[in-house]
Amino acid sequence: MPRQRFFNLDPKARSRLLGIATKQFAKRGFEGASLNEILAKAGISKGAYYYYFDDKEDLFATALENAIDTMLARLTLPNFDTLSREQFWPRVEQFMGKWAAEFDASSDLIQVAVQLTDAQRASPHFAPLFAKAQTLYRTLIEPGQRLGCIRRDLPLNVLGRLLEANDAVLDSIFLSLHEKVTQTNLQQHVNLVFDTFKRLLIASETPKKRLSARPSRRRRA
Repeated sequence: MPRQRFFNLDPKARSRLLGIATKQFAKRGFEGASLNEILAKAGISKGAYYYYFDDKEDLFATALENAIDTMLARLTLPNFDTLSREQFWPRVEQFMGKWAAEFDASSDLIQVAVQLTDAQRASPHFAPLFAKAQTLYRTLIEPGQRLGCIRRDLPLNVLGRLLEANDAVLDSIFLSLHEKVTQTNLQQHVNLVFDTFKRLLIASETPKKRLSARPSRRRRA
């Protein structure tokens, strides 16, 4: 993440740099985007840049986190605590539909988000972003467990990691299949994410019995 002094910059200058960076990463990918070109468009010298950031990946992580924060600020999470068991999954699906609509309205954001590699997901630069994702997962999982809609046989943090891995795999597949994000393929992607998301989390209708010790074989007479 950027050094604290970055947040002391004029808000317009911060917004301009991150907006330009997001567009460049969306258009050319992380490897293809030129840091020199981004800084030239933003009117920032390279010396000043390294006063705020460690490297290009640091800017990539910050631009992505800023874009997602902006999008989340426009979304209202359902009050899951007021829902019935029957309302829970339909409301989750509805929320994910709104999430997809926001991504579609911010096409640069989805183009950047699906480019994350496994190495970047493990990088300290992206740790604050994934910590926010885990908080969002908890907001969903905990009330779902109380309603009996979400499984309780695995710890909450394990369920969160499963969802994170699910997103990573499906985003990677989406990127490999589509050069350009459209409303149609994005909606198909969201439907697939929700389906696998639900399959990973949903509580069994009838709890499975634990396997008992293997019975001893009868001795033949």
